[in-house]
Amino acid sequence: MDSQVMIVQKWLNQTYGAVSGFPTVEEDGRTGWKTMFALTRALQVELGITALSDAFGPTTTSRFESQVGTITKDTTQTRVKQILMASLWCKGYYGGDVKTGEYTDDIAATCSNVKRDMGFGASPTPGITVKLMKSLLTMDAYKLVPGGDSSIRAAQQWLNGIYIGRKDFSLVACDGIFARDVQKGLMLAIQYELGMADGVANGTYGPATQSGLKERATVQVGDVDSTRRFVRLFQCALTFNKRPVPLDGQFGAGTKSAVLEFQAFVELPLTGRGDYATWASLLVSTGDPDRPGAACDTNVPLTTLNVSAVKDAGYKVVGRYLNGVTKRIQAPEIELIHDMGLSFFPIFQEYNNDPKYFTEDIGFRHGWSAVLRARQLGIKPGAIIYFSVDFDATAGDIDTLIIPWFEQVRSGVDRAREGEFRVGVYGPRYVCQRVCDAGLAVSSFVGGMSRGWSGNLGYALPTTWAYDQIQGLTLGSGTSSILIDKNVLSPRAEPLSANDVLPTPIVSKVEGGVGVRVADELFWQLTELSYLAEVAVEHTVTELLLRPYRHDLVLHYLQRDRYWGPDWKGVTPLPEYMNSELLELGSARSNFLELASPTPPNALYEGDLAHFAATTRAYLMWGEGVPHDTVNLGDLSGWGLDLATFWAQYVVARNAGELDLEQYLAERLCTSVESLFSREDLVADIDAYLAYRRLGDRDVSDVIREILVECDADPTWRYRHFWEDRFGSDRDALHGAMRHIFDAVPLSLATYWKMDFQRPPGEPDHQALVPQDELDREFGLLADAFERVVRGLDV
Repeated sequence: MDSQVMIVQKWLNQTYGAVSGFPTVEEDGRTGWKTMFALTRALQVELGITALSDAFGPTTTSRFESQVGTITKDTTQTRVKQILMASLWCKGYYGGDVKTGEYTDDIAATCSNVKRDMGFGASPTPGITVKLMKSLLTMDAYKLVPGGDSSIRAAQQWLNGIYIGRKDFSLVACDGIFARDVQKGLMLAIQYELGMADGVANGTYGPATQSGLKERATVQVGDVDSTRRFVRLFQCALTFNKRPVPLDGQFGAGTKSAVLEFQAFVELPLTGRGDYATWASLLVSTGDPDRPGAACDTNVPLTTLNVSAVKDAGYKVVGRYLNGVTKRIQAPEIELIHDMGLSFFPIFQEYNNDPKYFTEDIGFRHGWSAVLRARQLGIKPGAIIYFSVDFDATAGDIDTLIIPWFEQVRSGVDRAREGEFRVGVYGPRYVCQRVCDAGLAVSSFVGGMSRGWSGNLGYALPTTWAYDQIQGLTLGSGTSSILIDKNVLSPRAEPLSANDVLPTPIVSKVEGGVGVRVADELFWQLTELSYLAEVAVEHTVTELLLRPYRHDLVLHYLQRDRYWGPDWKGVTPLPEYMNSELLELGSARSNFLELASPTPPNALYEGDLAHFAATTRAYLMWGEGVPHDTVNLGDLSGWGLDLATFWAQYVVARNAGELDLEQYLAERLCTSVESLFSREDLVADIDAYLAYRRLGDRDVSDVIREILVECDADPTWRYRHFWEDRFGSDRDALHGAMRHIFDAVPLSLATYWKMDFQRPPGEPDHQALVPQDELDREFGLLADAFERVVRGLDV
């Protein structure tokens, strides 16, 4: 709190509080816009304006010029002098006794000091003109502020000192901070040097300014300002873009060095000259939009028709959206991008074009949704995902909305696994720099096309920029046309090549009478389940202990719909029932079931999904028969059980009448015909074994991804690996394991097999299932047939 500012606030309320349209000023002793606006309205009252406004507009300007002119010690309007003195206190300068309005020599000295700080020489006169008064009634500072740069301040002072006499040039702050008003002041100065008259120059980077820069403003080593000041203006522009150089109007080696650094930073040709492209990049966020760009982004899916247009136009990198019903990237598109020799970078945007979308809940949801989608697409950990701020966020928006939103995005990204993916930010320059400075993003995708955004005006290109969006274009024509936004590509960019994306399962289907390749829905659903299981386990007290069991949550969820009767509960018990150290897994399981859909996946799969899950859990519980020619309860919960029940089914059918075994095997063993050992059962059994051997610390979805991808490329893959891994590619081991089933399986498992077998009194259980003489007589045919299906010889 400043006691003098509080005196000013009290004086305003006491003097103008009864005036219509004058607000009550909070008497807190803190200078802010509300106090400055109140001073502006007070001045308007003294100038006879009745429609009071916060703006120091044309009416206030003209009346000040006609009624006051210049404020000096001889000014007769005491209240006007009091308002001046009050503004000096609010600016941090000595303002004398506001209550009396006595204009002393000290006040005159203060006014001279203010003008010196503004850039009007070493010993300026104390008179305060309308432009000076207008500036005093803003929050602009004239001294170097924390975070300000002295080189920028020197450029600000020079602009004020040179161009104060031009009609539309407003005094700029001299605080060492490059901002929107300073940018406009620089643009006006350039237009004046290009010969634009007052009333024509408007501070806008329009066609006339662009053509003037191209034709008359190129500067290079050896150039010195004379009647035109392009060298010094170019030096100001370099300084404002964090490449400080002496503001001496001489293009020497130091200026050239700074130019080369800037050109390299923004990916311009290294000319070392102040050419048009360099001027443009210094002045506006698009730079020269017609310059080349090696990257682009689009909300249009790439197809075999339009991807060539992108590549032929010279683009190497494509930004694509992770989400959106019609615009999101699909797994086949990633394949196409990489097959064409391109790479891509992922963007996540769900509206995000208005402040109302930047709540903390939305930020958290966007974070974890992006991770789930990235996993479904096979994007490997470490990739940068860009989250969008697609509106002109103010400094206040950044503080109150954007930063908290990105904090929650980060939390959402880390929901299951901390640091799995990195966060990038898309938005105006200022947003990108602030979010990265806060440590909430590692890379910037700059929305430079919107050069009128306040977050792009008066802000240098972020140090973390990877992609700079500069121009919207249509590539190609007809059915091959595609709308894109051109981006300049930085060496800091980390687009995703084929090595950064795991292949994901893709299936062929007919949509609208046309054959298309789409993502395998089963893999996507299992990816979501695996993600939710990881979330459920990751935040438990005994996280490290439970982490290896996260796949059990998924498998049990898939199993329990059809394979969770009394027998299966005995063969595949819940781990927390078997080990007291795992009791917390029960809570994690409950949390998981609350997160997961109540309906298990219902997607195209060659096998029986619930069967696969139950058998995988049995293998994880009991392992496999060792050596290869033996079986154990793991095998007997999968292929061993199915083979035994198939044989029992055959025996029942044979006993009912004449039946040819060879024909029966050909028609029913692992075929689509109704059988207790169908092809769906075989696929589930094999995939369960392959998953058991591969799971380790991997997710269920990742193992399924591998199996489905490999089988898509080679339909015999699962069979070949099952044959190699389970039986060592040895038919004797297979036959031995089969005989072990019939020699060792007790009839007590009959109920579990859902078959009602009868045995002679006193005979061993297994002989009631398969009498020895029958086994010896018919085993060879069964073994040969089963070997054939296990090896996938008919696939």
